[in-house]
Amino acid sequence: MESCRNVLIEFVYGEANAQIQNLGSGIRDKFNIDEVTAYALNRLPPMFASTDIDLQLKRQECLAMQADITKVTRQALIAVRRDPLRQPQPLADIELANAPYALLGVQDLLGWQNLMWCDLPKALEEVLENAIAKFNSGNLSPRLSKYGALGRSQLNTKMYLGKSAQKRSISTESKQKEYNLYMLESNQLVHSLERLIIRMAQTRAQSFQPSELRFIRLEDVLAKTLNRLPPLYATSEKGINHLRHYAQMNIGSEVAIIVHEAMLEVRSQNYQRIDPLMFYKIRHEREQAMIKVSKLLFNREVKWQNLMEVISTSLDLAKTGKVCWERSPSKVNVS
Repeated sequence: MESCRNVLIEFVYGEANAQIQNLGSGIRDKFNIDEVTAYALNRLPPMFASTDIDLQLKRQECLAMQADITKVTRQALIAVRRDPLRQPQPLADIELANAPYALLGVQDLLGWQNLMWCDLPKALEEVLENAIAKFNSGNLSPRLSKYGALGRSQLNTKMYLGKSAQKRSISTESKQKEYNLYMLESNQLVHSLERLIIRMAQTRAQSFQPSELRFIRLEDVLAKTLNRLPPLYATSEKGINHLRHYAQMNIGSEVAIIVHEAMLEVRSQNYQRIDPLMFYKIRHEREQAMIKVSKLLFNREVKWQNLMEVISTSLDLAKTGKVCWERSPSKVNVS
């Protein structure tokens, strides 16, 4: 979830990357950093946070256990090559469906490196204008591309757009660092119980009064629940199915109880004070970007959940000479 994550991920991922880079060039490519990270996270205590305040507190706790992180990551490098859960089949898109993963897919599709939500409307409009300009000049291939919702583009973006180089977002160092951490959630790495807990919390929410629900944020419930359960990270379909079966057989009866207790605890805490969610500034950028993209595309309903599908459709229309967006007068005159 966008504003709920295991703070340990940034520390383990950084340590895994450093240790892999220290290996010989012939060995380095044999390791998948997501698999190494998952192995290590499954052997360290969970450190989930949902607010900016919790994020800073958990980071201090993670710093205090850096020696353990280094040790477990080193063990992961030894073990991950013979991990029986490893297989080339990646996780299904539905398992990875979150806002950072959607943004990563749009980056690939638009050919815009390190794309930030605030740059999305401008990047989309530019790509659409380039596509219709190529059609008008008679240089656009008639072959249409197809993309799955929230999936990765199977087409070489540079060939599609005829560009010589990718563009990139330019920002301050601190904002780029924050986005780098935000985008870690787009990796092929998920907690196998996250979706189950979200569904349980949404179902149990029906037993609360509407006046209480505004104090029970899903992100807070998820963080508190996952901090009381064993970490069960997977990087493949086989792995996630194995871990879900394990959870069903061993802790299935406990999860529902923990979810309900977490909801009561969150309600009680938020009665006193509701802290800003983690990455709230980036979330606001995303919400504003969706509004602008919707307006650009003649008020079409746009959410991060359908963003890839909407952009893919718009690109295909522009590629065939159809104007599916609100163009500025200067652009219309040029065409």
